Amino acid sequence: MSTTIPTPADVFRRQAHPLIAPGPHDPAADGPFRALYERGITGSRMIRNTKLVALTLASHADWATGRIPQDVQPYLAGLVQETALTTGQVVVSLQILEDRGWISRPSRRVRWDDAPIGLTIPAPILRRLRKAHRQD
Repeated sequence: MSTTIPTPADVFRRQAHPLIAPGPHDPAADGPFRALYERGITGSRMIRNTKLVALTLASHADWATGRIPQDVQPYLAGLVQETALTTGQVVVSLQILEDRGWISRPSRRVRWDDAPIGLTIPAPILRRLRKAHRQD
């Protein structure tokens, strides 16, 4: 039985799976964004430090929309202080969260010291959370 190994061109041609939510969040149908976010984070297989950083970010967010207002953005220094983790641990956790689609910043060129952070939910997780919410 022969198997084919994909070439880099084959991988490039594959359609990317969207990481951001599959449609706008509807609090009436989906429930509060922050509740979905926290349920998704606590149910994930990420390490404790990363979950701690994510939940600390969520504590600053609006319950219904999940947006973190500019005046309460914790930035890197605030996250280090609130979580009692080292700066390196927080930076690694933020990078993991961004790579997996749990947070966003305006540009990857903006350092975590100055970047306003937004909460996002990866599309496959949001679909699963929506389905579970509707069954409750």
